[in-house]
Amino acid sequence: MIEWLPGQFTGGIQAVDVKGRVVKTAGGTFKAAVANIIPPQMAGELARRAGLVDQSGWCPIDPLTFESKLQPGIYVVGDATSAGDMPKSAFVTNSQAKVCAFAIATALAGSEAIEPHLFNTCFTFLAADDAVSDAISFKATAETIKISEILLSAVGEDAELRRQVVRTANGWYDAFTHDVFG
Repeated sequence: MIEWLPGQFTGGIQAVDVKGRVVKTAGGTFKAAVANIIPPQMAGELARRAGLVDQSGWCPIDPLTFESKLQPGIYVVGDATSAGDMPKSAFVTNSQAKVCAFAIATALAGSEAIEPHLFNTCFTFLAADDAVSDAISFKATAETIKISEILLSAVGEDAELRRQVVRTANGWYDAFTHDVFG
């Protein structure tokens, strides 16, 4: 049995006894075989101390450059950003970082800004020879970042197509880790 106990109903977590598998909240004590404690989702302490975080708990950015809207001259990418429809993933952060680097280089060179190309890719292995995928393209405007196109694996795809997705996923992983780590 899975039970979700959001903070607004329990009063928030006060303590966790890992050995006893007990979660203590303002509203009671809960014993669990398995507990998934999810901390408040917000930008980290460094971003807060730097004055990059607004009342939402995230760092508002210019969607075209990733420059902070609160601290000009500082750029923010990744999980700390308030980046519209973009999910918080390593691949998204890599995409954001490239757009940000191009925006900084363009500004330093005094060149004309180019339209950012933002995207995300995700693969889910269902078995060693069976995987599904999604790919999402995003459109940045002066106000926000919105999803522009979604490509998803479909229910009922044949086994050969799913094996091809496995090969694609493995190639994607190799290319992505090489891109990030060299």
